[in-house]
Amino acid sequence: MPREMEGYHEQLVRLSERFPNREAISIKECCETLPLNRRTILSDETFPVKRVSGKATGKYIIPLVALARWMCQIDRK
Repeated sequence: MPREMEGYHEQLVRLSERFPNREAISIKECCETLPLNRRTILSDETFPVKRVSGKATGKYIIPLVALARWMCQIDRK
């Protein structure tokens, strides 16, 4: 069984406290939480953003579990 990354559980708990009863957040909410702008998020190929509708609308979500994992990877660099 793979081992959790160091700090993953703590990041997930913090995100879950900030966004209770949520599995995913919007790009706007992510930008308010992290010091990143929309263009940075969408241009980073490692960022866990998911498109939820067609290209024309530009709607995306960020799953909290994937965001916590991404935040731990960034901490390691």
